[in-house]
Amino acid sequence: MSNYRIKIKNRDFLLQTVGILSLIILAFLISSCESDLPIPFTEEEIVNTGLLYSSDENGHNELFKLENDSEILIMSDPNYDYWWPKVSPDKSKLLVYRSPVNPDKNHDAYQEAELVLADIDGSNAQVIIQKGKHEWSGQGVARWNKDGSRILMIAEQNTAEGKQWRMVTTDNEGNNPKNLSEWWIIDPNFSIDNTTVVFMAFPNNELSFDLAELELHQADYDTVNNSISNIRRLTDNHTRDHDPSFSPDGKKIVFSAGNVAYTNVNLSLFNTETETEQPLLDDSGANGGSMCWSLDGSEIFFHSLNLSEHPFQIKKINVKTQEVTTLLLASPDDFGYFHPEVY
Repeated sequence: MSNYRIKIKNRDFLLQTVGILSLIILAFLISSCESDLPIPFTEEEIVNTGLLYSSDENGHNELFKLENDSEILIMSDPNYDYWWPKVSPDKSKLLVYRSPVNPDKNHDAYQEAELVLADIDGSNAQVIIQKGKHEWSGQGVARWNKDGSRILMIAEQNTAEGKQWRMVTTDNEGNNPKNLSEWWIIDPNFSIDNTTVVFMAFPNNELSFDLAELELHQADYDTVNNSISNIRRLTDNHTRDHDPSFSPDGKKIVFSAGNVAYTNVNLSLFNTETETEQPLLDDSGANGGSMCWSLDGSEIFFHSLNLSEHPFQIKKINVKTQEVTTLLLASPDDFGYFHPEVY
């Protein structure tokens, strides 16, 4: 009888042990599966940490950071205009163009531009692509790749047909330039995963003086060989299109679509899943510039000009509701704000 009780107890102990071990193994398997799934951003991680922009309040374009409603000056030189800031993927560095002070052309002065690399606070600035370097006669619209090892941009170069814009990459110090295509191309930008690039070009590279023939194009990008293939046209809208930018989830591309004079410029969205274009903002202003998305993809930041009402202002639009908010307000005959960069 006592031996029977001992066997029962041993069996109960064994069953309890097996059950506990089974629960441990199950918990391990569940946690392992969860670790393989994409982890969504926490609310803290998707909060925008800052907004960079240029302003000519003091007669020349200076680079500012907007943080907690405070404007912080981070780069200034009375001899230069600073414009088009782009923050590195790790948020430790920034790229920004500078050009000699010119009240009539204080941003997007591509033929006078030099590319500057600096720490995120504007310190330790150094020119990495001087005017005329690589035998270029102009440069602009620099963008980082996803790991910060390369810079994508346009460069004006001498060709058999005369000076033309080419899509170019360099390393992150502005060296080792490589043309990605022999097409005339402007406003290139990487997809979020760097598997494609988008840009503006004339269909079939048939150049035209009619800038309304500029259309959004896309090409496959090989990160290993730093090359593109399979160029294809995405839009057919007969508007002057510029400055495409992917949403954080890669499903949408915002770009500006305006008249030939670029005095009335709207914002459009291209859906990469349905391959359709839809209007996002249609007003009487000239909207666009270095457009960028909020980190959670709910808003788009842009600069906006209305010649009869105000100089350049920084605004944002809610993608879902299309509500527009002015972040940096400029009044008539006042200074302006240019090229926002959220990070």
